[in-house]
Amino acid sequence: MPRVQLVGATGYGGLGMIEMLLQHPELEASALIARDDAGRRIADVYPHLHGRTDLVVQAPDDTSIGSDCDVVVFATPDRVSMGYAPALADAGVRFLDYSGDFRFPDAPSYAKYAAAHPSIGDNGHAAEALLDRAIYGVPELTDAIAESPIVGNPGCFAVGIILGLAPLFADGLVEGNTVTVDGLTGSSGAGKKPAAAQHFSHLNDNVVPYRVFSHQHVVEAEHTLGGLAGGGASVHFVPHLLGMTRGILSTMHMSLTRTASREALLERYREFFADAPFVRVLDTPPTLKGTAGSNFCDISLLTSPDESRVVVMSSIDNLLKGQSGNALQNLNLMFGYDQTLGLERTPIYP
Repeated sequence: MPRVQLVGATGYGGLGMIEMLLQHPELEASALIARDDAGRRIADVYPHLHGRTDLVVQAPDDTSIGSDCDVVVFATPDRVSMGYAPALADAGVRFLDYSGDFRFPDAPSYAKYAAAHPSIGDNGHAAEALLDRAIYGVPELTDAIAESPIVGNPGCFAVGIILGLAPLFADGLVEGNTVTVDGLTGSSGAGKKPAAAQHFSHLNDNVVPYRVFSHQHVVEAEHTLGGLAGGGASVHFVPHLLGMTRGILSTMHMSLTRTASREALLERYREFFADAPFVRVLDTPPTLKGTAGSNFCDISLLTSPDESRVVVMSSIDNLLKGQSGNALQNLNLMFGYDQTLGLERTPIYP
């Protein structure tokens, strides 16, 4: 049974992977590593895990990361995995990273992302020689994940945007390859570290626009959509923080290069995603509750009366399809399993 070492195990993203590995029939968590709560049982950190695991959180060090495992999952902030990457590559240990460290194929693309990220002060990449060995991990768009030694898991906003727009960009239907996106997200996307923006009395019953036209996930969305279109892409993105815990709803507006009916576009989406088990193309607009607690991405669209413009809507759970669920989907592919293994979760309602 392949052994998964989880670095950054005590954050929300790490926790999501732990929860899924506990019920996975083929993968097991061999070690949990984190700076916070080192020495404690993970079930004492998160009491809902009592009776499910006795694993203890270990402190990180250069010798433990990558040892006695078949793959390392970095559920860590930016610039952590790149520090360990050369040693892991030399040892032949595969790894998957939640952050932006390995989402881009070259240093200039990474530098553009780093410049847009509020917590990254150095735009240079510490493991530049490994970038061309990494694959951007959107399973619905590439078969290369299975053989890749390094997988860069996509950002949560980017998942909903890319899947929502991929068929239109691939078919050259987006006028000027330009789209305007409004993104609504729950507070868990910011992680568990306390911050003023996530303070209950501020966020409850509130909607807060932030990082207008400057969110780092736009860089990977533009890179991927531009590749599908055979040219550049412009994503004008306005994220909004909601007074709720989880979920991302993206509403995407664009003009079409030719008129197309809603029925024809929906049929094209169903054809495009015919082999994508976690993408559901709906006749009605998606909702956040429709995907909560699952790895699904729900998509629908509406056209203007003259069929020259389209609004595409996508919904994901930001902690699952937007993070750990998509990561497990990638791990399944990396080890030759069906991509749905351990992810057959029905959304939770209400």
